[in-house]
Amino acid sequence: MRYGLVRIPDRLVMALAVCLCGVLQGCVIPRSGPLLSEVQASRDRNDIELVGVTPALALASRATGHASFPADFRDARPLDYEKLVPGDGVDIALWGQDGVGLFANGSGGAGATSGVSGMTGMGEMVVDESGMIHVPQVGRVRAQGLTTAGLRDAIVRRLSRVTVGLDVSVRRTDRRGQAVTIEGDLNKPGVYPIGRGTQRLSGLLSQAAPNQTNPEQLAVTVRRHGESASVRLSDIYRDSAEDIALRAGDSVVVHDVVENLIVLGAAGAQSRVKLSKRNYTVLDALGDSRGLSDALANPKAVFLLRIRPNAAASTADAPPVIYQFDFTRPEQMVLAGKFSVHDGDAIYISDAPFTQVQKVLSAFSATLGTARSVSSMSQ
Repeated sequence: MRYGLVRIPDRLVMALAVCLCGVLQGCVIPRSGPLLSEVQASRDRNDIELVGVTPALALASRATGHASFPADFRDARPLDYEKLVPGDGVDIALWGQDGVGLFANGSGGAGATSGVSGMTGMGEMVVDESGMIHVPQVGRVRAQGLTTAGLRDAIVRRLSRVTVGLDVSVRRTDRRGQAVTIEGDLNKPGVYPIGRGTQRLSGLLSQAAPNQTNPEQLAVTVRRHGESASVRLSDIYRDSAEDIALRAGDSVVVHDVVENLIVLGAAGAQSRVKLSKRNYTVLDALGDSRGLSDALANPKAVFLLRIRPNAAASTADAPPVIYQFDFTRPEQMVLAGKFSVHDGDAIYISDAPFTQVQKVLSAFSATLGTARSVSSMSQ
């Protein structure tokens, strides 16, 4: 028996090459999605609604105006923070005649102090829910709706019935009955009293310090008496009518507006793209994903897939709507710069037909190379 390499006939080598080519033709050439012809075939079967983009459609896609606070929010007048309301704290001090404390016998109460000759401090008093405070030796005095000067005059009038030659001082403490809560994407969330500089929403926001990186995509939600509304921070800066006056008990929430779309197919980079502004367009998305791939893309087949996750039951069974852009036409590129996308949309760029030919030829070349290697081994 002889050992060694067995020569394979050339006809067998060619038959092997033909078989490999046949297997190759039966395989699906790798690609990222359907070709233009396959999309059109789906349209002909009524599996999708394929719509060519027009100027009217581009205009209809754009959001007009902006969200606004309800009329009762915008029409509210700023609160007069100088006037006392239930929950406010005041510090009252009384001076007796000739430097003698008015309540020298200690009847000023547990909070009375006499650090200053002739002065009796009442300590902090809080305006109760009925708008009254209780002053020892004087009784209940209405404080709600009065300034500190007005409350002083009211106490003086009441004291004039029991003594003469007195003096009274009234000042606010840090306790405030009118406050709002603010939370969310802020440096200083918390509870803020309504006072000088915080009567309106912009003043509150300046103190709470929201992230100012992109006011266009920062929403400010105000909740008041069971009603809530949201406005973009940029609109509050732009329109003074949206800089509403605050009310006690308001809750303000500041949060980023997170909206995304997907770019697939023959793009420079397939990725999830964050919408950085309102009326973010198809052209914006392509720019953020490095445009169309010169080596792969079919410029006639740029598609916007409008996905409607919250579609009504009556339209849930409707075929998906796909908008087609033809970037071989300059006017279509202009329309892509005007056509606004929505959160959850997807942009798909189909491969050009020649790329499939290139892939076949590349695979065929690899097959011939294999066949040549087998042939050389047989010689």
